[in-house]
Amino acid sequence: MKVMFMKSTKRERTFIEDEEAVEGLPVRLIVVLVVGVIALSAMVAALNGFKPQKALTASVIEVGGKDGNLLVVPKTGYASVEHNWTCRVLVVDADGNPVSGASVIVHGLSGAGGGVTDKNGKAYLNKTDDVMLNANQNSGYMTLEVSAPGYNNFKNENAMAVVRVE
Repeated sequence: MKVMFMKSTKRERTFIEDEEAVEGLPVRLIVVLVVGVIALSAMVAALNGFKPQKALTASVIEVGGKDGNLLVVPKTGYASVEHNWTCRVLVVDADGNPVSGASVIVHGLSGAGGGVTDKNGKAYLNKTDDVMLNANQNSGYMTLEVSAPGYNNFKNENAMAVVRVE
């Protein structure tokens, strides 16, 4: 490595070539150390964020005050039908223990509702949008999605059946 040093005198400044000098090494060393510490900190933070997630399962246990996952919509001719609904959802982990604080969303057929599970793992969805069956549609399904800290997200696209009857 060829490094230049400046020799100062009162009248003139000149550069002297010195093959043995190591100017700039401390600055480079500091930069490498700082970048290394930042990279190491990022890796440690990432490893702490990759904790194994637990499995959970959820099911619609009550719709409109009746046990099960079936929402019955009255038939009114052949026009589209809008119907208000409520449901209760149970969320448990792989061991069957209730999961509290889980976010629960049921959506589909132009309707949606959401809630949070209590200490018993149950969420009551009562502030819901109307479901809508089109004129040529006699049945459909609604999707259940659940997320909770420390658990894998859960999704069931056929969680709640909606059927038009006379």
